[in-house]
Amino acid sequence: MKIIAFFLTALLTACSFLDSEKDDHFQEIDEMQEELNALESKLLSNEIDTLPALQVATNTVELRIKNNLVMDTIDMSLAKKLNAYKVMRRSLGPIGSAFQKGKKSIIEQRETLKNLRKDIENGSGERDKYRNYIDFEKEKVKKISTLIADYVNQKNKTMKTFFDLHSELNTFSLTLIGN
Repeated sequence: MKIIAFFLTALLTACSFLDSEKDDHFQEIDEMQEELNALESKLLSNEIDTLPALQVATNTVELRIKNNLVMDTIDMSLAKKLNAYKVMRRSLGPIGSAFQKGKKSIIEQRETLKNLRKDIENGSGERDKYRNYIDFEKEKVKKISTLIADYVNQKNKTMKTFFDLHSELNTFSLTLIGN
């Protein structure tokens, strides 16, 4: 009788340990979900909603200068501005791609975490590897965070260049047409 009581106690202890471990896994998944929500907010608040219009405006200015500037030599400061403007214009496409990649990564990661949570709830798969799966997903969330931080930095740098140079170079390009 004592042996049966001992085994029942051991079994209950093991079950409570598994429930505790399961709760820990759920908490970590919930934390990753919250981090994804914060990353999505950061990404969406830094979206360039006028990206196509910026691309058209910068292409127009650059083309106007290219087609109408007929000087043999140009001032060094103007050359630096034109070069910075050209670099900025070329970075608009990759910025749009990085934004889309960030959105897609967040959606895919949410789905992965949802599936992992279901697997843990149902006890599916190899239970001893749940820790490895969670650690792997944490690394993916860190990579998404890095991706979004890089996007925001590049976007801010590009927009600063645009606001610093566009008005001046647009005016300059328009004066070339009259000459």
